[in-house]
Amino acid sequence: MSPDGAPIDFPPQTADEFFQRGLKSAQLGFPDRAATDFEEAAWLEPDNQEIQFNLGTAYLSMGDFEQAINNFTRVIAMNPEASDAYGNRAVAHTAIGEDDKSEKDVAEAIRLGAPPDGLAAIIEYVKNQRK
Repeated sequence: MSPDGAPIDFPPQTADEFFQRGLKSAQLGFPDRAATDFEEAAWLEPDNQEIQFNLGTAYLSMGDFEQAINNFTRVIAMNPEASDAYGNRAVAHTAIGEDDKSEKDVAEAIRLGAPPDGLAAIIEYVKNQRK
């Protein structure tokens, strides 16, 4: 405790501490801060698919679609059944005009249980934003 009774907020040390702080930043609407913390967490635990997924989601939110694709591809390599990673990667592919790749990811996400209507709505929205 600090002299005024407030808890001392030590800087994160572990991958989980960086990850938890990144989640808080993401929830508060600061994907850039979240990405910074998720990067630190990924540096400490590069094979943690949850960290990689959230890092990809942060990059997707920031409009860094190529980096998001890299992170979602890592998740898929670790867990080929990760429907959310396929779905998010499809969105990133759509955002940069790679519709063929997006369609393949959409099909795989749906095969793995992603809701077709929701995914179609997001893809259509992103396509409209591209114009």
